[in-house]
Amino acid sequence: MWSPEETVRHVRDARRLFIAIVGLLIWWGAGRLAVGPAFGPGGAVFAVFVVLFSSFGAGRVVARFPPMPALLGQLIAGFLLRNIPGVGDAVGAAVDARFSAAARTAALGVVLARAGLSLDVKAVYRLRWAIKRLAFGPATAEALVVTLLARPTLDLPWAHCAALGFLFAGISPAVVVPSMLALQDHGRGVKAGVPALAITAASVDVVYAIAGFGVAASFLPGMGAGGAAAAAWQAPTQIFGGAVAGVVTGKVLGVVLPPDETESTTKKISIDTGANSTKDSTVDRYSAAARGFALMAVVSIALFAGARWEFSGGAALASLVMSTAAAQTWGPKPAKATGLLLNVVWAKLGEPLLFGLIGAAVDASRLKGDVAGFGILTLFCGLVARCFTAFFAAGGGALSVKERVFIAVAWTPKATVQAALAGLPYDAAVEAYGTNSIEADRAEIILALGVLSILITAPLGAAAMAVSGERLLDKDEVPGSPRGTSPRGTPRHSIDLRSVDPETGAEQVEVLEDEVRLGRGGSF
Repeated sequence: MWSPEETVRHVRDARRLFIAIVGLLIWWGAGRLAVGPAFGPGGAVFAVFVVLFSSFGAGRVVARFPPMPALLGQLIAGFLLRNIPGVGDAVGAAVDARFSAAARTAALGVVLARAGLSLDVKAVYRLRWAIKRLAFGPATAEALVVTLLARPTLDLPWAHCAALGFLFAGISPAVVVPSMLALQDHGRGVKAGVPALAITAASVDVVYAIAGFGVAASFLPGMGAGGAAAAAWQAPTQIFGGAVAGVVTGKVLGVVLPPDETESTTKKISIDTGANSTKDSTVDRYSAAARGFALMAVVSIALFAGARWEFSGGAALASLVMSTAAAQTWGPKPAKATGLLLNVVWAKLGEPLLFGLIGAAVDASRLKGDVAGFGILTLFCGLVARCFTAFFAAGGGALSVKERVFIAVAWTPKATVQAALAGLPYDAAVEAYGTNSIEADRAEIILALGVLSILITAPLGAAAMAVSGERLLDKDEVPGSPRGTSPRGTPRHSIDLRSVDPETGAEQVEVLEDEVRLGRGGSF
């Protein structure tokens, strides 16, 4: 039997569930009347509606079992909606591919903007050599191991093996960055700079993997338009161009939406003598909504333009850098308020939409038994090489052995790069040689193994990061941790838990400034 308190809680939860279901049915009815068949089973709008709210609900359920992240439930929900017989045709397969890609790009923009606003620039500078090693070393090791193993196990030509190697080598910022931000919000590893190290290195890792895939894919049948030489220039061009564009754009945002201004106000304090008192006060002339809207508009333009003109890696890096540069100019309080607003957007819309659509993009029917077996072996060996290299790449500085082990674990999830690139060789081979050609069959192996890598590493990697982060990263007890405590162990300020959003940590009554500085330290 439940206690009276448990009974009240379960009744409240049941009432909330009932209200949510009724509300969804009402919204579906309104949409059906407004849009027509597109909002019915098999329609593209209906599919997105179901994926979004199913992922949101699944994430809330999984989040009740800490430290499991909500994105784990969202990925699984999207995957099931695509691959359950009957449901998959009406929902998962009905999602418009172009809309799915655009929505994932926009949600990734929220991830990168949030990361940039909270990036510790001093930690980035202190760990700059570890960032360089971590950005290039593990990806190179994994690409090399996968390339060498794919030749005998999968019987693919060397060009296909190299393309598969760099396809596997790309880390997923969509999984790694939110997980790092969640740990940072709880004060895990902030003093050592672990979140700053992982977020920055992951952004460069993606650029490198995409460029490497482009070089290898230029030798594949039907994909040699630009040539290998042109593709080889992508990595340095995108890294340098993305960083410079990010700094310039971020500083422009800081100038257009300047930080707090000090203005003097005069108040008469005596009627008899006519004496006046002058007081300086700080006035913020722009709201967090204005800054968040402007930042997301510029980030979205950068990401969509990058996708259009094959500069996606550089655009992602530019989005991260411009958010950090803007936070440096705005100062701590405006940057924090903007970050809290983006946290709400991410938790309520961006996160369930991104991971639900990633899960719905995974078609398990692409996997064949023999290919899956050798593919898992190749993937496992590549991950082992990647983890060992990441562990040693994170060394040589102030990180402890436990923190380096965590970095190795955090360097395993794959999702966004694989979802975006895995189908390109297959589409090109089918267009050039036909569906039943040997070229299409080989390219389909790359597509199937890209799906397999997402299916295995995204949920397991996210769960492993959440669990290992709680055990391997120290919780900071000094000023500088967003959710930490003071040196004496007392909270910086007391917060009524009823006024705090359980997913975002945003205080719903007012934003209280504490000692943390989002985007703190140093400048570009």
